[in-house]
Amino acid sequence: MLDHGHAAGDDGAFAKRLEAYLVALLHAPVVLAPWKGAGALPVFLNRLYGYFGARIARRDCLFMLARETAPLTPADIAKHVATIEAAAGGRVVIFASRHLNATQRARLIGLGVAFAVPGNQLYVPQLAMDLREHFRAPERARGDHLSPVAQAVLFHHILTARDQGATPTALAREMRYSAMSVGRAFDELAGRNLARIEKRGREKTIHYTAAPGALIELSRTLLRSPVRGRHGVIFKREPPPLMLAGESALAALTDLNPPRLPTYAIAANNWTHFFANNGIAGTNDLDEAEALIETWRYDPASLADGEVVDRLSLYAAYWNDDDERLAQAARRLVEEAAW
Repeated sequence: MLDHGHAAGDDGAFAKRLEAYLVALLHAPVVLAPWKGAGALPVFLNRLYGYFGARIARRDCLFMLARETAPLTPADIAKHVATIEAAAGGRVVIFASRHLNATQRARLIGLGVAFAVPGNQLYVPQLAMDLREHFRAPERARGDHLSPVAQAVLFHHILTARDQGATPTALAREMRYSAMSVGRAFDELAGRNLARIEKRGREKTIHYTAAPGALIELSRTLLRSPVRGRHGVIFKREPPPLMLAGESALAALTDLNPPRLPTYAIAANNWTHFFANNGIAGTNDLDEAEALIETWRYDPASLADGEVVDRLSLYAAYWNDDDERLAQAARRLVEEAAW
């Protein structure tokens, strides 16, 4: 049940918040204006929602802003959307709420209801092709993916929510990169419209252009799996502490069943020395292997908080996997997070 607890007087403030979110997400002007056709709707629908129109990706859209104190189920909302669509003159009708949990979002997606949650998610399947063109066309000339350092810097911000205004020098110390590498990552993120750069004295600072949940949506097609290689291994002596990765990490963080072989992750640089120094032998025979070790494009320890690799790197590795079990588990990692 969705319990909004907001009155009609809050419509303007909510519309401004939603408008700012759409501008940051789409990197394009978006103006929400009260919809004049609301008077033709049934009285109860005017009590439940405020109505604002906007032009997005060359399409006329109508946002129904939830404001009723009584709880609504996703099935209720789907019925209301159908009624409003009949009166909306071909506009794309989008339900907007201040808060939706992962279960509610999943139910609305299952019912085919377009929705927006400022700072968290925009789901409008009717605009999928137009939005895909909007986001992807400018990016093709710049390369297909973020560089490993830029991806790690972006993930660090989303996971910690404390890098707004950071300098390359400060972040380099924390993430164990050179300040020059972090500075280049800042420039790359700014070039992708995920952030902007400002000057503070002689150093530049990074300022992200959207909330963490929106940044995930904006960057999704730019993400690259952190995994560079995967090795079957045998431990000749007691193994060193290792971080769970791959399907083992997905199983630790979701209800997915664990794989037969545990999977771990280490940084790809000097992995051969790591194996030699810790009595780890590689094997191509997975029947005799004791585990799998992934070598990553960036150090998994720079983003992890505990004994399991971070959920965003797992998302990058699996969100579009051919195995739908893994893809769904990876998407749940992001949907259920309180960014």
